[in-house]
Amino acid sequence: MAHFSEQVHISIGSFTQNVVYYDLKLSQKMADHHHFSFVWQYTGKAIINPADQAKALRSYLGDEVIFTFKSLTGIRLMSKGIITELSSVDLHGSAVGLHVSGVSHSIVINDIKKARAFKERSMDDIVLSIFAEGPGEFYQRDSIKSTYLKEFPNILQYNETSFEFLKRLATRYGQWFYFDGMRMQYGQTKTSKTVLINGASLHSFKIQANMVSHKIALAGYDYNNAANIQNAATKTSVGSKDSFASNVNYNQGTVTNAELSSGVYTVNAQNKEEIDEMIQLQTAGNDANSVYYSGISYFPIGLGQVFTIQNQTVQHELIAIEVTHHSEVHGNYSCEFKAIPADVAAPHYTDVHVFAKAENQPAQVKDNNDPEGLGRIKVQFYGVSSNIVSEWIRMIQPHSGAGKGFYFIPEIGEEVLVGFEGNNVQNPYV
Repeated sequence: MAHFSEQVHISIGSFTQNVVYYDLKLSQKMADHHHFSFVWQYTGKAIINPADQAKALRSYLGDEVIFTFKSLTGIRLMSKGIITELSSVDLHGSAVGLHVSGVSHSIVINDIKKARAFKERSMDDIVLSIFAEGPGEFYQRDSIKSTYLKEFPNILQYNETSFEFLKRLATRYGQWFYFDGMRMQYGQTKTSKTVLINGASLHSFKIQANMVSHKIALAGYDYNNAANIQNAATKTSVGSKDSFASNVNYNQGTVTNAELSSGVYTVNAQNKEEIDEMIQLQTAGNDANSVYYSGISYFPIGLGQVFTIQNQTVQHELIAIEVTHHSEVHGNYSCEFKAIPADVAAPHYTDVHVFAKAENQPAQVKDNNDPEGLGRIKVQFYGVSSNIVSEWIRMIQPHSGAGKGFYFIPEIGEEVLVGFEGNNVQNPYV
């Protein structure tokens, strides 16, 4: 364990004195909130008056906490959060401090579940509009650079918080999504000049290679062209050049067979282009789990930070996907990290199968004049904000050919019952 003088500093919003603490732990993870805890000796008194303790419990709940980690070489990392829990710490029947727990500012967009639609918006536009609902210093425009550049005709945030919605988008479309300690990041990682030398600034270094199948086969249906769609791949063609990841990719034949004809049906692809993108993205995401690097650093490493490990003559360029900062007592610091190769083509949590699940529900017809003559209608769902009207929705008709069954279109203003193919909120039918 390294002993640096004044390498850890904590400030608490309305507390003007030096914060004396012990047992500090700050856990950070991609596509998740950060969590921290420490014991705060907020007074130098040997015995704390119960009235003073009660006042402290009331005064500091909800305050902002800023952590500053520094190394002797000048590396500096800051992180902040909100105190969400305070509990008294007693020793032999006397109050000696407060146990402080809290969460990152990302929690502000995880406050309430919503149902709303984003029509004809790019991913960056959607992310920026949601981040703008948070506090002023919650994000910077330059930090929002998604790699998915297509415009969404109509995408729904359905019965999920804004954080859950953005996490689903990041997972489905392979975007880096994380709170870097101070601001939200979406789409890109952050470079640095930090170099950890194994045996010096780095200890307990571990490499874990994982030989698991990267194979995926998908099938779907394109109703606009009345065509079956499918694609499959045994491994990615855009994988990491890391030697361990390359070895896992090269030897995929040891854990898979060559058969690719039987694909799982997906409700996330509406055409051949989308299913091809899903295959490329998922194999890249699988490749990102080929090798994990972990260790204990005495230099502060930030979540989403690209850094280098020097292991004798071998270098590894990595991105931190999990970090836990520790400080047992004042000025005593280390951080545990988990990392993957920095050149992966998609995040390790990529999952092209995710979608928001919906149940049958009523809606009101808003338009029945389908320009393509396919008998579709537009509806407005009850409770969806902004009075947004759906895209053209297919109807189930009791018509099976010439002279068989009948065919009808509901009138504007009438109520219909809407179901969802595979329970996917993006695939409604009437």
